[in-house]
Parts: sequence; C-alpha cells; structure tokens
Amino acid sequence: MDISQLTNLQSGLITPSAVSESQMPMEAVSESINLNFDRIGSVSLREGTTLLGNNLGGTLLGLYEFRDSSGSNSQLISVVGTKVYYLSGGTWTEIRTVTTGQKARFSTFLNNVFMVNGADQTVTWDGNPINLFTTTGNSNQSPSAKYIENYRSRMWVAGNVTYPDRIYYSSIPSAEAIPAITWDTDNTTGDWIDISPQDGENITALKRDKNALLVFKQNHIYRVYSTSQTDPDPKISVGTYSQESVVDAKDGVYFFHPTGIYRYQEGGVLDISQPIIDFIKNIPASQYENVCGWQDGNHIYWSLGDITENGITHTNIVIRYTISSQVWTTYSYPTKFVVSSPYNDGTTLYYLAGDSSGNVLKMNTGNTDNGTAITYSLITRPYTLDGIFSSTKLITKLSAIHVGAEGSLLSSRVDSDNINKWSPISQVGKSCEPLRCNIRGHKIWFRLSGSSVGEPFVWSGLELLENNSEIIG
Repeated sequence: MDISQLTNLQSGLITPSAVSESQMPMEAVSESINLNFDRIGSVSLREGTTLLGNNLGGTLLGLYEFRDSSGSNSQLISVVGTKVYYLSGGTWTEIRTVTTGQKARFSTFLNNVFMVNGADQTVTWDGNPINLFTTTGNSNQSPSAKYIENYRSRMWVAGNVTYPDRIYYSSIPSAEAIPAITWDTDNTTGDWIDISPQDGENITALKRDKNALLVFKQNHIYRVYSTSQTDPDPKISVGTYSQESVVDAKDGVYFFHPTGIYRYQEGGVLDISQPIIDFIKNIPASQYENVCGWQDGNHIYWSLGDITENGITHTNIVIRYTISSQVWTTYSYPTKFVVSSPYNDGTTLYYLAGDSSGNVLKMNTGNTDNGTAITYSLITRPYTLDGIFSSTKLITKLSAIHVGAEGSLLSSRVDSDNINKWSPISQVGKSCEPLRCNIRGHKIWFRLSGSSVGEPFVWSGLELLENNSEIIG
C-alpha cells in the first residue's frame, strides 16, 4: 500500500494515549492547537477574540445576559471583586456592591434577574438602570446560596454556607399584578430538601433538564423531579467540581469531571472525551473547580487552564467538541477564561468569555486575540505510508495543499528522533509548489506551525511527489 496523498484530516484530534498507533485513523492528527475541523477533511485557523467594553482590572467572577420579555431592560452583567456592573454604551457601569468577592451566578424568572454569590441574600433586579438589586418581591427571608436555577415555576438555590447540601425552593409566583415569590427557610417546616447530607461531598452545581433538576456533587448526580420527589440515593456515580463547566446543549447536558467530559441524556451519562485523554488526565487538581464551559450551537468549549503534556506546557488551554461530527480540537489563548455568557447586542449574537485579567471578550471574532497574534501547531498521526512498521521510507519531494497558509513552517520527525525534535523542511509557499526534502525513517510525522494576524487559512494536507520504501534485513 503506497500512500502519496495525505489530504484527509476529518477525524480531528486523537491524542497518542487514546489509541494504539496501528489503530489510529488515517484521517486523525495527534496535535491540533488553534485549528479547527469545521470544513470536513481539512483544518482551518480559528478566529480571534475582541474586547467588549473596558478592562475591569481583576478576575471575572460572574457574567450573565439578562433578557426581559419586552427587551427594553435587557442587560449584560459582570462581576469583579465586590462590584457588580452592567454594560452601558460600551462601558461597564457599577450597579451594586456585594459583601465579599466570590463567584456570582444568575437566573432569569418573572422578568427579573436573580443573583446569588454565596454570601449575600438572594436578590433580584428588573434591569432598569434607575432601580437597584433588591429583595422586594423576593421576601426578606431569601436564603444566601452559591447556586441557582429556575425549574418548574419556582426558583431553586443551593450551597448555603451553613447547609451546603440543602436545596431551598421558592413558592410558586403569586397572582398579584406584579408576580412575586417567597421563601420559607425554617429549619423544621421550611421549603427545602437535603441531598444526602454530610456524605463527604457538597452540592457543586444545579442545572435543569427537560425531566428533572440535576443536582451535582463532586462524584454523583441526584435528580429532583418536584418538591416531593427526588432520588433518595445517587443513580449516577459521576459529578462535577465546577458549576461553570456544566453546559446545556442541543443534545443534552455536558459537564466536566476529573475523569473526563460527560454528556447527560435521557437519565444516563456517556464519557465522550477518550480522544483527548492526554489533556484530561494532565489537568491539575487545583483547576477542577475553575473549569469553565460554553456552547455556540454546534460546538462546546471548556477552559482548562495550563496543561503540561509530554514535557510541554500548553497555556490557557480550551478544548472544543463538535457535536455534529464528534471531533475534538484544542485552542490556546493569552489569558485564562473563567466565566461565559451569550450576548445579543441587538444586531449580532456573540458568545462571550470573561478572563482572569479583567477582560470580557467576544469569542470567534477578528484575526487576533485582542491584539495578540494567534500561534498554531498541527502534528499529523505517525505515517507508515506503506502500511508496514518495519520498512524504511524515504521522501525526497512533497507539496503542501492549502489556501492562505504561506509562511507557515513545515517540519518532520521520524521514529528515531526525540519526541520534541523537529527537522525543518521549508516555509510553506504557494499551494502545490514542490518542496525538496530528505526524510528517512520507519514512521514519519509532519508538523505545521506558525503565528498569524491575518485571515484564517485552510490546510488540506500533503502530497508526496517522490517517496519509496524498502525492507532492510
């Protein structure tokens, strides 16, 4: 079997530990940084990020788009330190001061945005800049909590400091002209459910699904169906450490656990992350609680922080899963993303991520990362070309098939080289332009690398114009 065309990359990223070399699909790659596989069979440089509003000078603790039904008071809200802001005319404007700088979470109900932060009472805001966050219409007995969700005509909150395994639920809205809810937090007769209290784990996330309110602990998921019906014992023995990692997508609820990325669907869970297991297993435990996810319809992203793999540290890694093709890739950014939100500016729907440096960024916009060039790297799977591991291959001429990738560096490595040693072949010129080389080995990897501030290019692969193999023995 003599292979001269290496121009199909449709399987995306499969890291080396995920599968043996003999079983790795021919269409897969072993590294993909800042490239995607949205054009089936080829790869493209990802788009950049663009700053929204002014820099806020600290780590983002919350980010949320509030939409009221009329649209007149819709607001984009951010939290940094003890300050809560809303976006006004392209500038972040302070609207509230909170007790301590903790993660803030939000939910929309009754044309109000509800806010919790683990320290203060649950409060609401109607989005009108002349009004403030308040407990009015939300009862002065509203509990403090870390997590919040709207489910079956009630608000549900959890993560109270005193009762970390307790879920409080509100009343059903009253029939007043302005609907209101109340809370009963009495320790004996109140409206609450304890989820396996003092079992060594605490509640870490809430997310509603079509049939249940999912209550996450670090290693289990419980399901609440109503105020009187819940799982008495965990039916699912995997959970999450991070509320921000839980993403509601078109085909289920996805979430991060230290053992992988999982999808909850129809009462069960499925591990979907085996192709990128080398990244999953190298996430530091200190990052588990800070994994942040978001989705843009057909793709789901998780920000993992810095990851060291095979002696190389990748900074601010984001893994991306494509739902339709089940393909993975990885991105790397100048800063770490910690919160996310959709955002409709009235003209365009954006997906936002807030970072650890005070920036709220529009994702997948522009050709740079807020002014920083986008670096990229693609490493192919190991090719035997003739299907035989023991034969020696010699390649003396090849050509690159691409659109706009001029100036990228094309390199190679063979099985006798150190894993991080790459021998330059040439800078990429025009598509199909012959490149002279002298590559000799049993297995051969190719690498494309560079940085860009221009339009995203498309890379389709290589054609081997002069190559042969021989068995020496």
